[in-house]
Amino acid sequence: MNRVDFSGRDQAGTVAFYVLLWKRKGLSLQLFDDYWRDVHGPVCARLPGQHQYWQFHVAHNEGGIWPTLADIEYITEAEDQLNSIAELTFKTIEDRNTWFQSATLLMDDEHNIFSQAIGYITNPGNSKTYIDRIANGNPNGSLDAVKLHVLIKKQDSVSVAEFRQFLCDRFALIITKSDFLLKFRLHLFEEVDNSRPEAKGVAHSESPERHYQAAFEIAFANNLDLEYFFASAEYASTLAEQPRYIKQISTFPERDPYTFVYDSKLTLTGQRGSSTAQLITKIGAVNQLTEEVLDLILGKGVR
Repeated sequence: MNRVDFSGRDQAGTVAFYVLLWKRKGLSLQLFDDYWRDVHGPVCARLPGQHQYWQFHVAHNEGGIWPTLADIEYITEAEDQLNSIAELTFKTIEDRNTWFQSATLLMDDEHNIFSQAIGYITNPGNSKTYIDRIANGNPNGSLDAVKLHVLIKKQDSVSVAEFRQFLCDRFALIITKSDFLLKFRLHLFEEVDNSRPEAKGVAHSESPERHYQAAFEIAFANNLDLEYFFASAEYASTLAEQPRYIKQISTFPERDPYTFVYDSKLTLTGQRGSSTAQLITKIGAVNQLTEEVLDLILGKGVR
């Protein structure tokens, strides 16, 4: 296993906007993936203020991956089976507000592919990468890893502060000592703003009981390491406390990740779309990366 820890590269993104997305009814999953990746993504990437912008295309939570405990719910109802997650990070809250003010441009396009988009924000320090041994931080397509996006609801009997303290000071710090873990990135959510206007039939709000209070991205080199992790002493030492703090664990396997903005700059995927970026990379078409071509395609000075 690669022992180099790349988690420091995420530190500049101090706050996040984390969006759960459901495809529009009547669209095939393939068409949804293609349009979100190659049409919507490059438009979103050009809005100001972003430090990082990832698309995570995910599969439904069908169970059978995360070990179950009594008093924790693991089943995701049909209406909560999302299709994708967008994560945008920003260096400051002001940068995020700048992006929000510009994002009205995306509303008309949301209607083309989404039926629901539920956005969560995190405050400074509440989106943190604890460990990351994946060398490629800006992928354009599948990684050679098993990656899960896990959404968490807190128990009604504990406060938000108690829930967060467990996740940060106990769960995260303990499990990241495991040699089987490749990546762990944790988000602690603020309350959803249900006042956001809908975008031509795209719901931006839902009932409070459907809201999540946290999410994490967790990765392993392969399925053997995933199973070894769940059998490890580190993970086992968290089991007794989990039901006290956690009400629901919903596990969505990642299908493919795509990166549109990285280190506050457009990636090739953000500039040209994922499919075109893959073709340029596969052919080795360095001429497509010259200033003259970029000026012609993107407009002068757009990078």
